[in-house]
Amino acid sequence: MKIVFVVITFILALTFFSCSPSRDEMIGKISKMEKDFNSLQKPDSNAVTELLSAYHNFASKYEKDSLAPEYLYKAAGLAVGFNRGVQAVELYESIITTYPQYHRVPECYFMEAFAYENVIHNIGKANEYYNKFLVKYPDHALAKDAEAAIKYLGKTPEEMIRDFERMNADSAQVSGR
Repeated sequence: MKIVFVVITFILALTFFSCSPSRDEMIGKISKMEKDFNSLQKPDSNAVTELLSAYHNFASKYEKDSLAPEYLYKAAGLAVGFNRGVQAVELYESIITTYPQYHRVPECYFMEAFAYENVIHNIGKANEYYNKFLVKYPDHALAKDAEAAIKYLGKTPEEMIRDFERMNADSAQVSGR
């Protein structure tokens, strides 16, 4: 009886692994999904979920592949764009911890803060991550953006306009003297 169980398990495992798509097939499928997705006027939730799953599945199956962090980065950006902030933060964190040498890690820190601010609406976490970004990457091209984001965190558009008007008035007084 044990032998029959072992043989059945082996056959099922062999069937499962022989049916799973190859790396190139997965890349081809993702490319087609991206093309189809980008051609949609208004992508629906299912299309977003399917593309996110395809990116995640590739990265899970081919974790050491150079495309894995690229696909996770695309997935995180897609999640931000479609108001899936928690998922975006998880994806950015995954990139930061799994691929610390990935060239877009600084952007992951910045975008994580951005997701906290603009999608999740957690100003405290946004502040924490913008500051974490500035400590780690003070000379990065996005450093000024992070500083501005911190300065205006939690302010309404009206409050920001008043601040700009005040700065302009102060600047005019200084140059007029």
